[in-house]
Amino acid sequence: VNVAVMETHPMGNEIAAWDLELQGPMKEHNVRDHEHSKPTDEMIIDAGYPAETHTVITDDGYILTLHRIPHDVGGTYNRTRPVVFLQHGLLSSSADWVVTGPGKALAFLLSDQGYDVWMGNYRGNTYSHQHVNQDIDKKTYWAFSWGEMAEHDLPTMLSHMMEVTGQDTFYYIGHSMGTLTYYTACNYHHWIQNATRLMVGYGAHTAVPNIISPVFWVLSRFAHNLQTISDHLGMYEFLPSNWLIEWWAAKVCDESMMHQGICENLMFLVAGYNKNEMNSTALSYLMGHTPAGTSTMNMLHYGQSVNTGGWAGFDYGSDQLNLRRWNSTRPPTYKYDVITAPVALFWGENDWLVVPKDEAALASRLPNLVLNQRVDEVAYTHLDFLWG
Repeated sequence: VNVAVMETHPMGNEIAAWDLELQGPMKEHNVRDHEHSKPTDEMIIDAGYPAETHTVITDDGYILTLHRIPHDVGGTYNRTRPVVFLQHGLLSSSADWVVTGPGKALAFLLSDQGYDVWMGNYRGNTYSHQHVNQDIDKKTYWAFSWGEMAEHDLPTMLSHMMEVTGQDTFYYIGHSMGTLTYYTACNYHHWIQNATRLMVGYGAHTAVPNIISPVFWVLSRFAHNLQTISDHLGMYEFLPSNWLIEWWAAKVCDESMMHQGICENLMFLVAGYNKNEMNSTALSYLMGHTPAGTSTMNMLHYGQSVNTGGWAGFDYGSDQLNLRRWNSTRPPTYKYDVITAPVALFWGENDWLVVPKDEAALASRLPNLVLNQRVDEVAYTHLDFLWG
């Protein structure tokens, strides 16, 4: 399979089963055997914790999956436990929060501390890969970016969590795109910031004009070249060609990374690799769950942010298309003053996606920033927040 082809589940209307219109033979870039790619709920159960799987439907018809650890090992159900919602980042899934196992993975650590832990999955990833319209075509299904995740997915998942638990407040922890979508959702749904007891952001961002990831360098420069997109990124689902994977790898990889197969995994090409923080034994498990998939439109939306330096809705490139989506010839610019929940940020010096300059710009504009903490290790990368 191609590096960005997602794990599939026998769940009926699987869009991953559609024929992929890609040029050239695909090499096997990742570990996808069951041992290294167990579903999130199975990993939770294997670790001795209780697991629940919840399904919700957004107002625009996307079927999303949430995973829950309701209490710690040997604990019992009750409604007094504080609720915490964990939201993954770009090309990721709920598996990020449990894959490194008990005593290390954040979901297990929070459960041990008495929290009711919920983990979301955005549209188009491994666990949220279905739609109520079984006849939906690829172009329509994949026509989304982080803007739709913020407007539709996040409020749907948070509302369900609050309904099930009976609680009217929650803690929120986001990584990468999980922070961007939270801040954007606050522009659409003011109840979210009102219900948030604390928002914690790892590798948090809105605008990323100074991003140094080679993946986004390419995306920002070829965003309007449809032939390049079709040939090398995938027209609808983000499926980079072998040529592009190899080109990116040549830009960022050293000999040790090549030997471990890291350079064939898109996540490390996007976000960087820190050998000081990465357990080599765990690598095959991490690569068995990432990348977990997204749309090409989502990746191009990031590219637009690099080009414009702004935090705005997706620009469709024409007045007509923008009018249809936004009722304006230009997409909306999102606001910071509506993010009234207390926010704690953690950032790394060696983050390729959220460089210190862009993190500082975000921190300076948040109206209720309670902590802005740099990780001590200079080599700390974007993915170390999850797996370091």
